[in-house]
Amino acid sequence: MLLFSPFFLSFLGLATSYHLMAPLCPTTKQASWILTTISSGVMSLASMPFLCAYLTGGGMKSIRVLPQFAVSVVRFFQAYLTADLILGSVYYRSRISLLGGWVHHSMYIIVIELVVRRSWSHIFCLAGSMEIPTLIFAVATFYPHLRSDIMFAVSFFMTRILFHIVLLVSLLLEENRMQATGGSFVPAIVFAIIFPLHGLWFVGCVKGFIRRATQNPSARRLPVTTRSIPDRTSSGFTQPIAVYRLPLRLRSLLKLRSSQRRRLLEGALRTFRPKSRSAAEWMKSSRAIFSLIPPREIVLDCVGLRRRRKQRAIVVEGEVVSAM
Repeated sequence: MLLFSPFFLSFLGLATSYHLMAPLCPTTKQASWILTTISSGVMSLASMPFLCAYLTGGGMKSIRVLPQFAVSVVRFFQAYLTADLILGSVYYRSRISLLGGWVHHSMYIIVIELVVRRSWSHIFCLAGSMEIPTLIFAVATFYPHLRSDIMFAVSFFMTRILFHIVLLVSLLLEENRMQATGGSFVPAIVFAIIFPLHGLWFVGCVKGFIRRATQNPSARRLPVTTRSIPDRTSSGFTQPIAVYRLPLRLRSLLKLRSSQRRRLLEGALRTFRPKSRSAAEWMKSSRAIFSLIPPREIVLDCVGLRRRRKQRAIVVEGEVVSAM
């Protein structure tokens, strides 16, 4: 019956597990990895009997073990692919990419149907060991302190690159092909089609390692006092700031309140008489006025036009008084 089929039971179990665990995930990214973590764990464990038979029994001729179990395992994986697309479209659509999500899952759903109909489930279960790197990455998504880029890269290379090539070559050999697939080249063709995708992912992984290794260390920041001030932006959150020092006279003026600085500026303007003063007096009066005008950065900060990437702080005798 359909209600008791491995596919339906697996789909129901995966959907239930997601709805039970999703409320415990603080981010959409973690919620999107719930089904993948379950699936990669099941497939990694389920592949062990077939992998052991392959390694100890002499290759492809010894992997036809547990036929009913093999069919249930591949149906479970088919249910996972379907559930990930359906639930992902509802709950974490932004986390499903075109290539790694829709194309990858849809292609594997079709491949699994072909595998079951042609009695090649044992081959797919053997390849299920390629889910080990996915399990490592998925666990690190929930527990970041367990993340190991080296372990992930090594397991990815050993399973999805090296072991993938070994299986592809094995399925091209006539003796192995006759024992495992009845002489069909279709499994070898499928492995050959999937390999570029695995290779593309591995290249991206290596590029990520190189980029992080050559990345410049974060710029050193000058020490700032423990007294912090809110960044005066529309968000109201404090942002990281660099520090520079202003001249002593301006620093002392900035300690005054805005109303006090305004009165000083008004007084300087009232005493400013350019036509009745000598050049020296005019220059002296002009410097007094300009010293009372706030710097351009403060003005831009007050009107919300400062650049976020060039944030600064004014330090007055070791005390942060303004952010820009």
